Amino acid sequence: MSDSRGGARVAVARVQARGQVTVPLEIRDACGIKPGSDLVFIVNGADEFTCRVLPPRLPLDEVIEKYTVDGQAPDITELHEAMASDMTEHRAR
Repeated sequence: MSDSRGGARVAVARVQARGQVTVPLEIRDACGIKPGSDLVFIVNGADEFTCRVLPPRLPLDEVIEKYTVDGQAPDITELHEAMASDMTEHRAR
């Protein structure tokens, strides 16, 4: 069952015995959820949570290539800062 209220899409799903939930197709399509996507669940209260789609993980060689400056990989602090900036930018979209 789904509904659209005030621009938000609403869908109902049932939790299975092993805690699994099927995300409805229209929600997967709207949020870009694909097989293998990582989701993060944030508890907001006793009966409420937020679910967010995490950006795809990059293999280590791609991470190093992406954040390499002048042929040298940055130190770990610089790498963490750059990745945090990318995550913040991704969440703003």
